[in-house]
Amino acid sequence: MAYNPFEEETEIEGSMDLEMIRDNLISELKSINEYEAQVEMLDNEEATDTIEQILEDKKVHVAKLIKLIKLLDPVQAEKLNDELR
Repeated sequence: MAYNPFEEETEIEGSMDLEMIRDNLISELKSINEYEAQVEMLDNEEATDTIEQILEDKKVHVAKLIKLIKLLDPVQAEKLNDELR
């Protein structure tokens, strides 16, 4: 049965954890978009290099959060795996 946040009976174990992790993922993806836009606008090479390093860290964070989501939500893990094939 699919997870429905409006039905208490179908709640996935650790759903509060999943909600927080998904919120973190959203934040990281937004940050990536913002940092990429900044890199395009910056004139200073040192500033650009620093923001690019932060951007790479954010991408690692996204990968780690997706890994956690896959661990905690087998249904979503299956869907992610299907999409990546």
